Amino acid sequence: MNGQTLIHVVDGGYQLTGEKVVNFINKYYGNPKRIAHVVATHNDGDHAGGLQRVLEDFEVGALWMLRPWIYAEELLPRFKRFTTVDGLGKALKEAYSNLAALEEIGVRRKIQIYEPFQGATIGAFRVMAPTRSRFLDLVVSSEKTPEEKGLLETARDAVVRLMKEAAVLVKAAWGR
Repeated sequence: MNGQTLIHVVDGGYQLTGEKVVNFINKYYGNPKRIAHVVATHNDGDHAGGLQRVLEDFEVGALWMLRPWIYAEELLPRFKRFTTVDGLGKALKEAYSNLAALEEIGVRRKIQIYEPFQGATIGAFRVMAPTRSRFLDLVVSSEKTPEEKGLLETARDAVVRLMKEAAVLVKAAWGR
């Protein structure tokens, strides 16, 4: 751009391959100190994991990622299992732990974090998807999102809970 090379990194492979990504950038881009934009397309470890190393090893101008937990208040009515914003937010951070790790590094290193919704411009690139509303729908329907347990999982948890309660009663009755 204007005769200047701006480096953009989109996804970074697994956590274990983060070093390879850093080495590649250093080898082919002349050991840069700065990465203009880092983009995490989604939470999967083969996309977001290696970006932790990129964020740690370079000065980064901007981190682009979607963080479901910042929408916990808006999403709460769509989740039957959760009754508090904090509870849902915590569950979403746990479910999207690769992104939560990137956020932690970004905050610690004072990297600006932006949301790559449809229409956003990242350097010379324009984000095509998702829209904000589509993203929220995807969070609710994702297999990673702790929405509602399946019937078998719910039944299993109930049986385990009852067995634990029964064990406590038996121990109490036997005076242990």
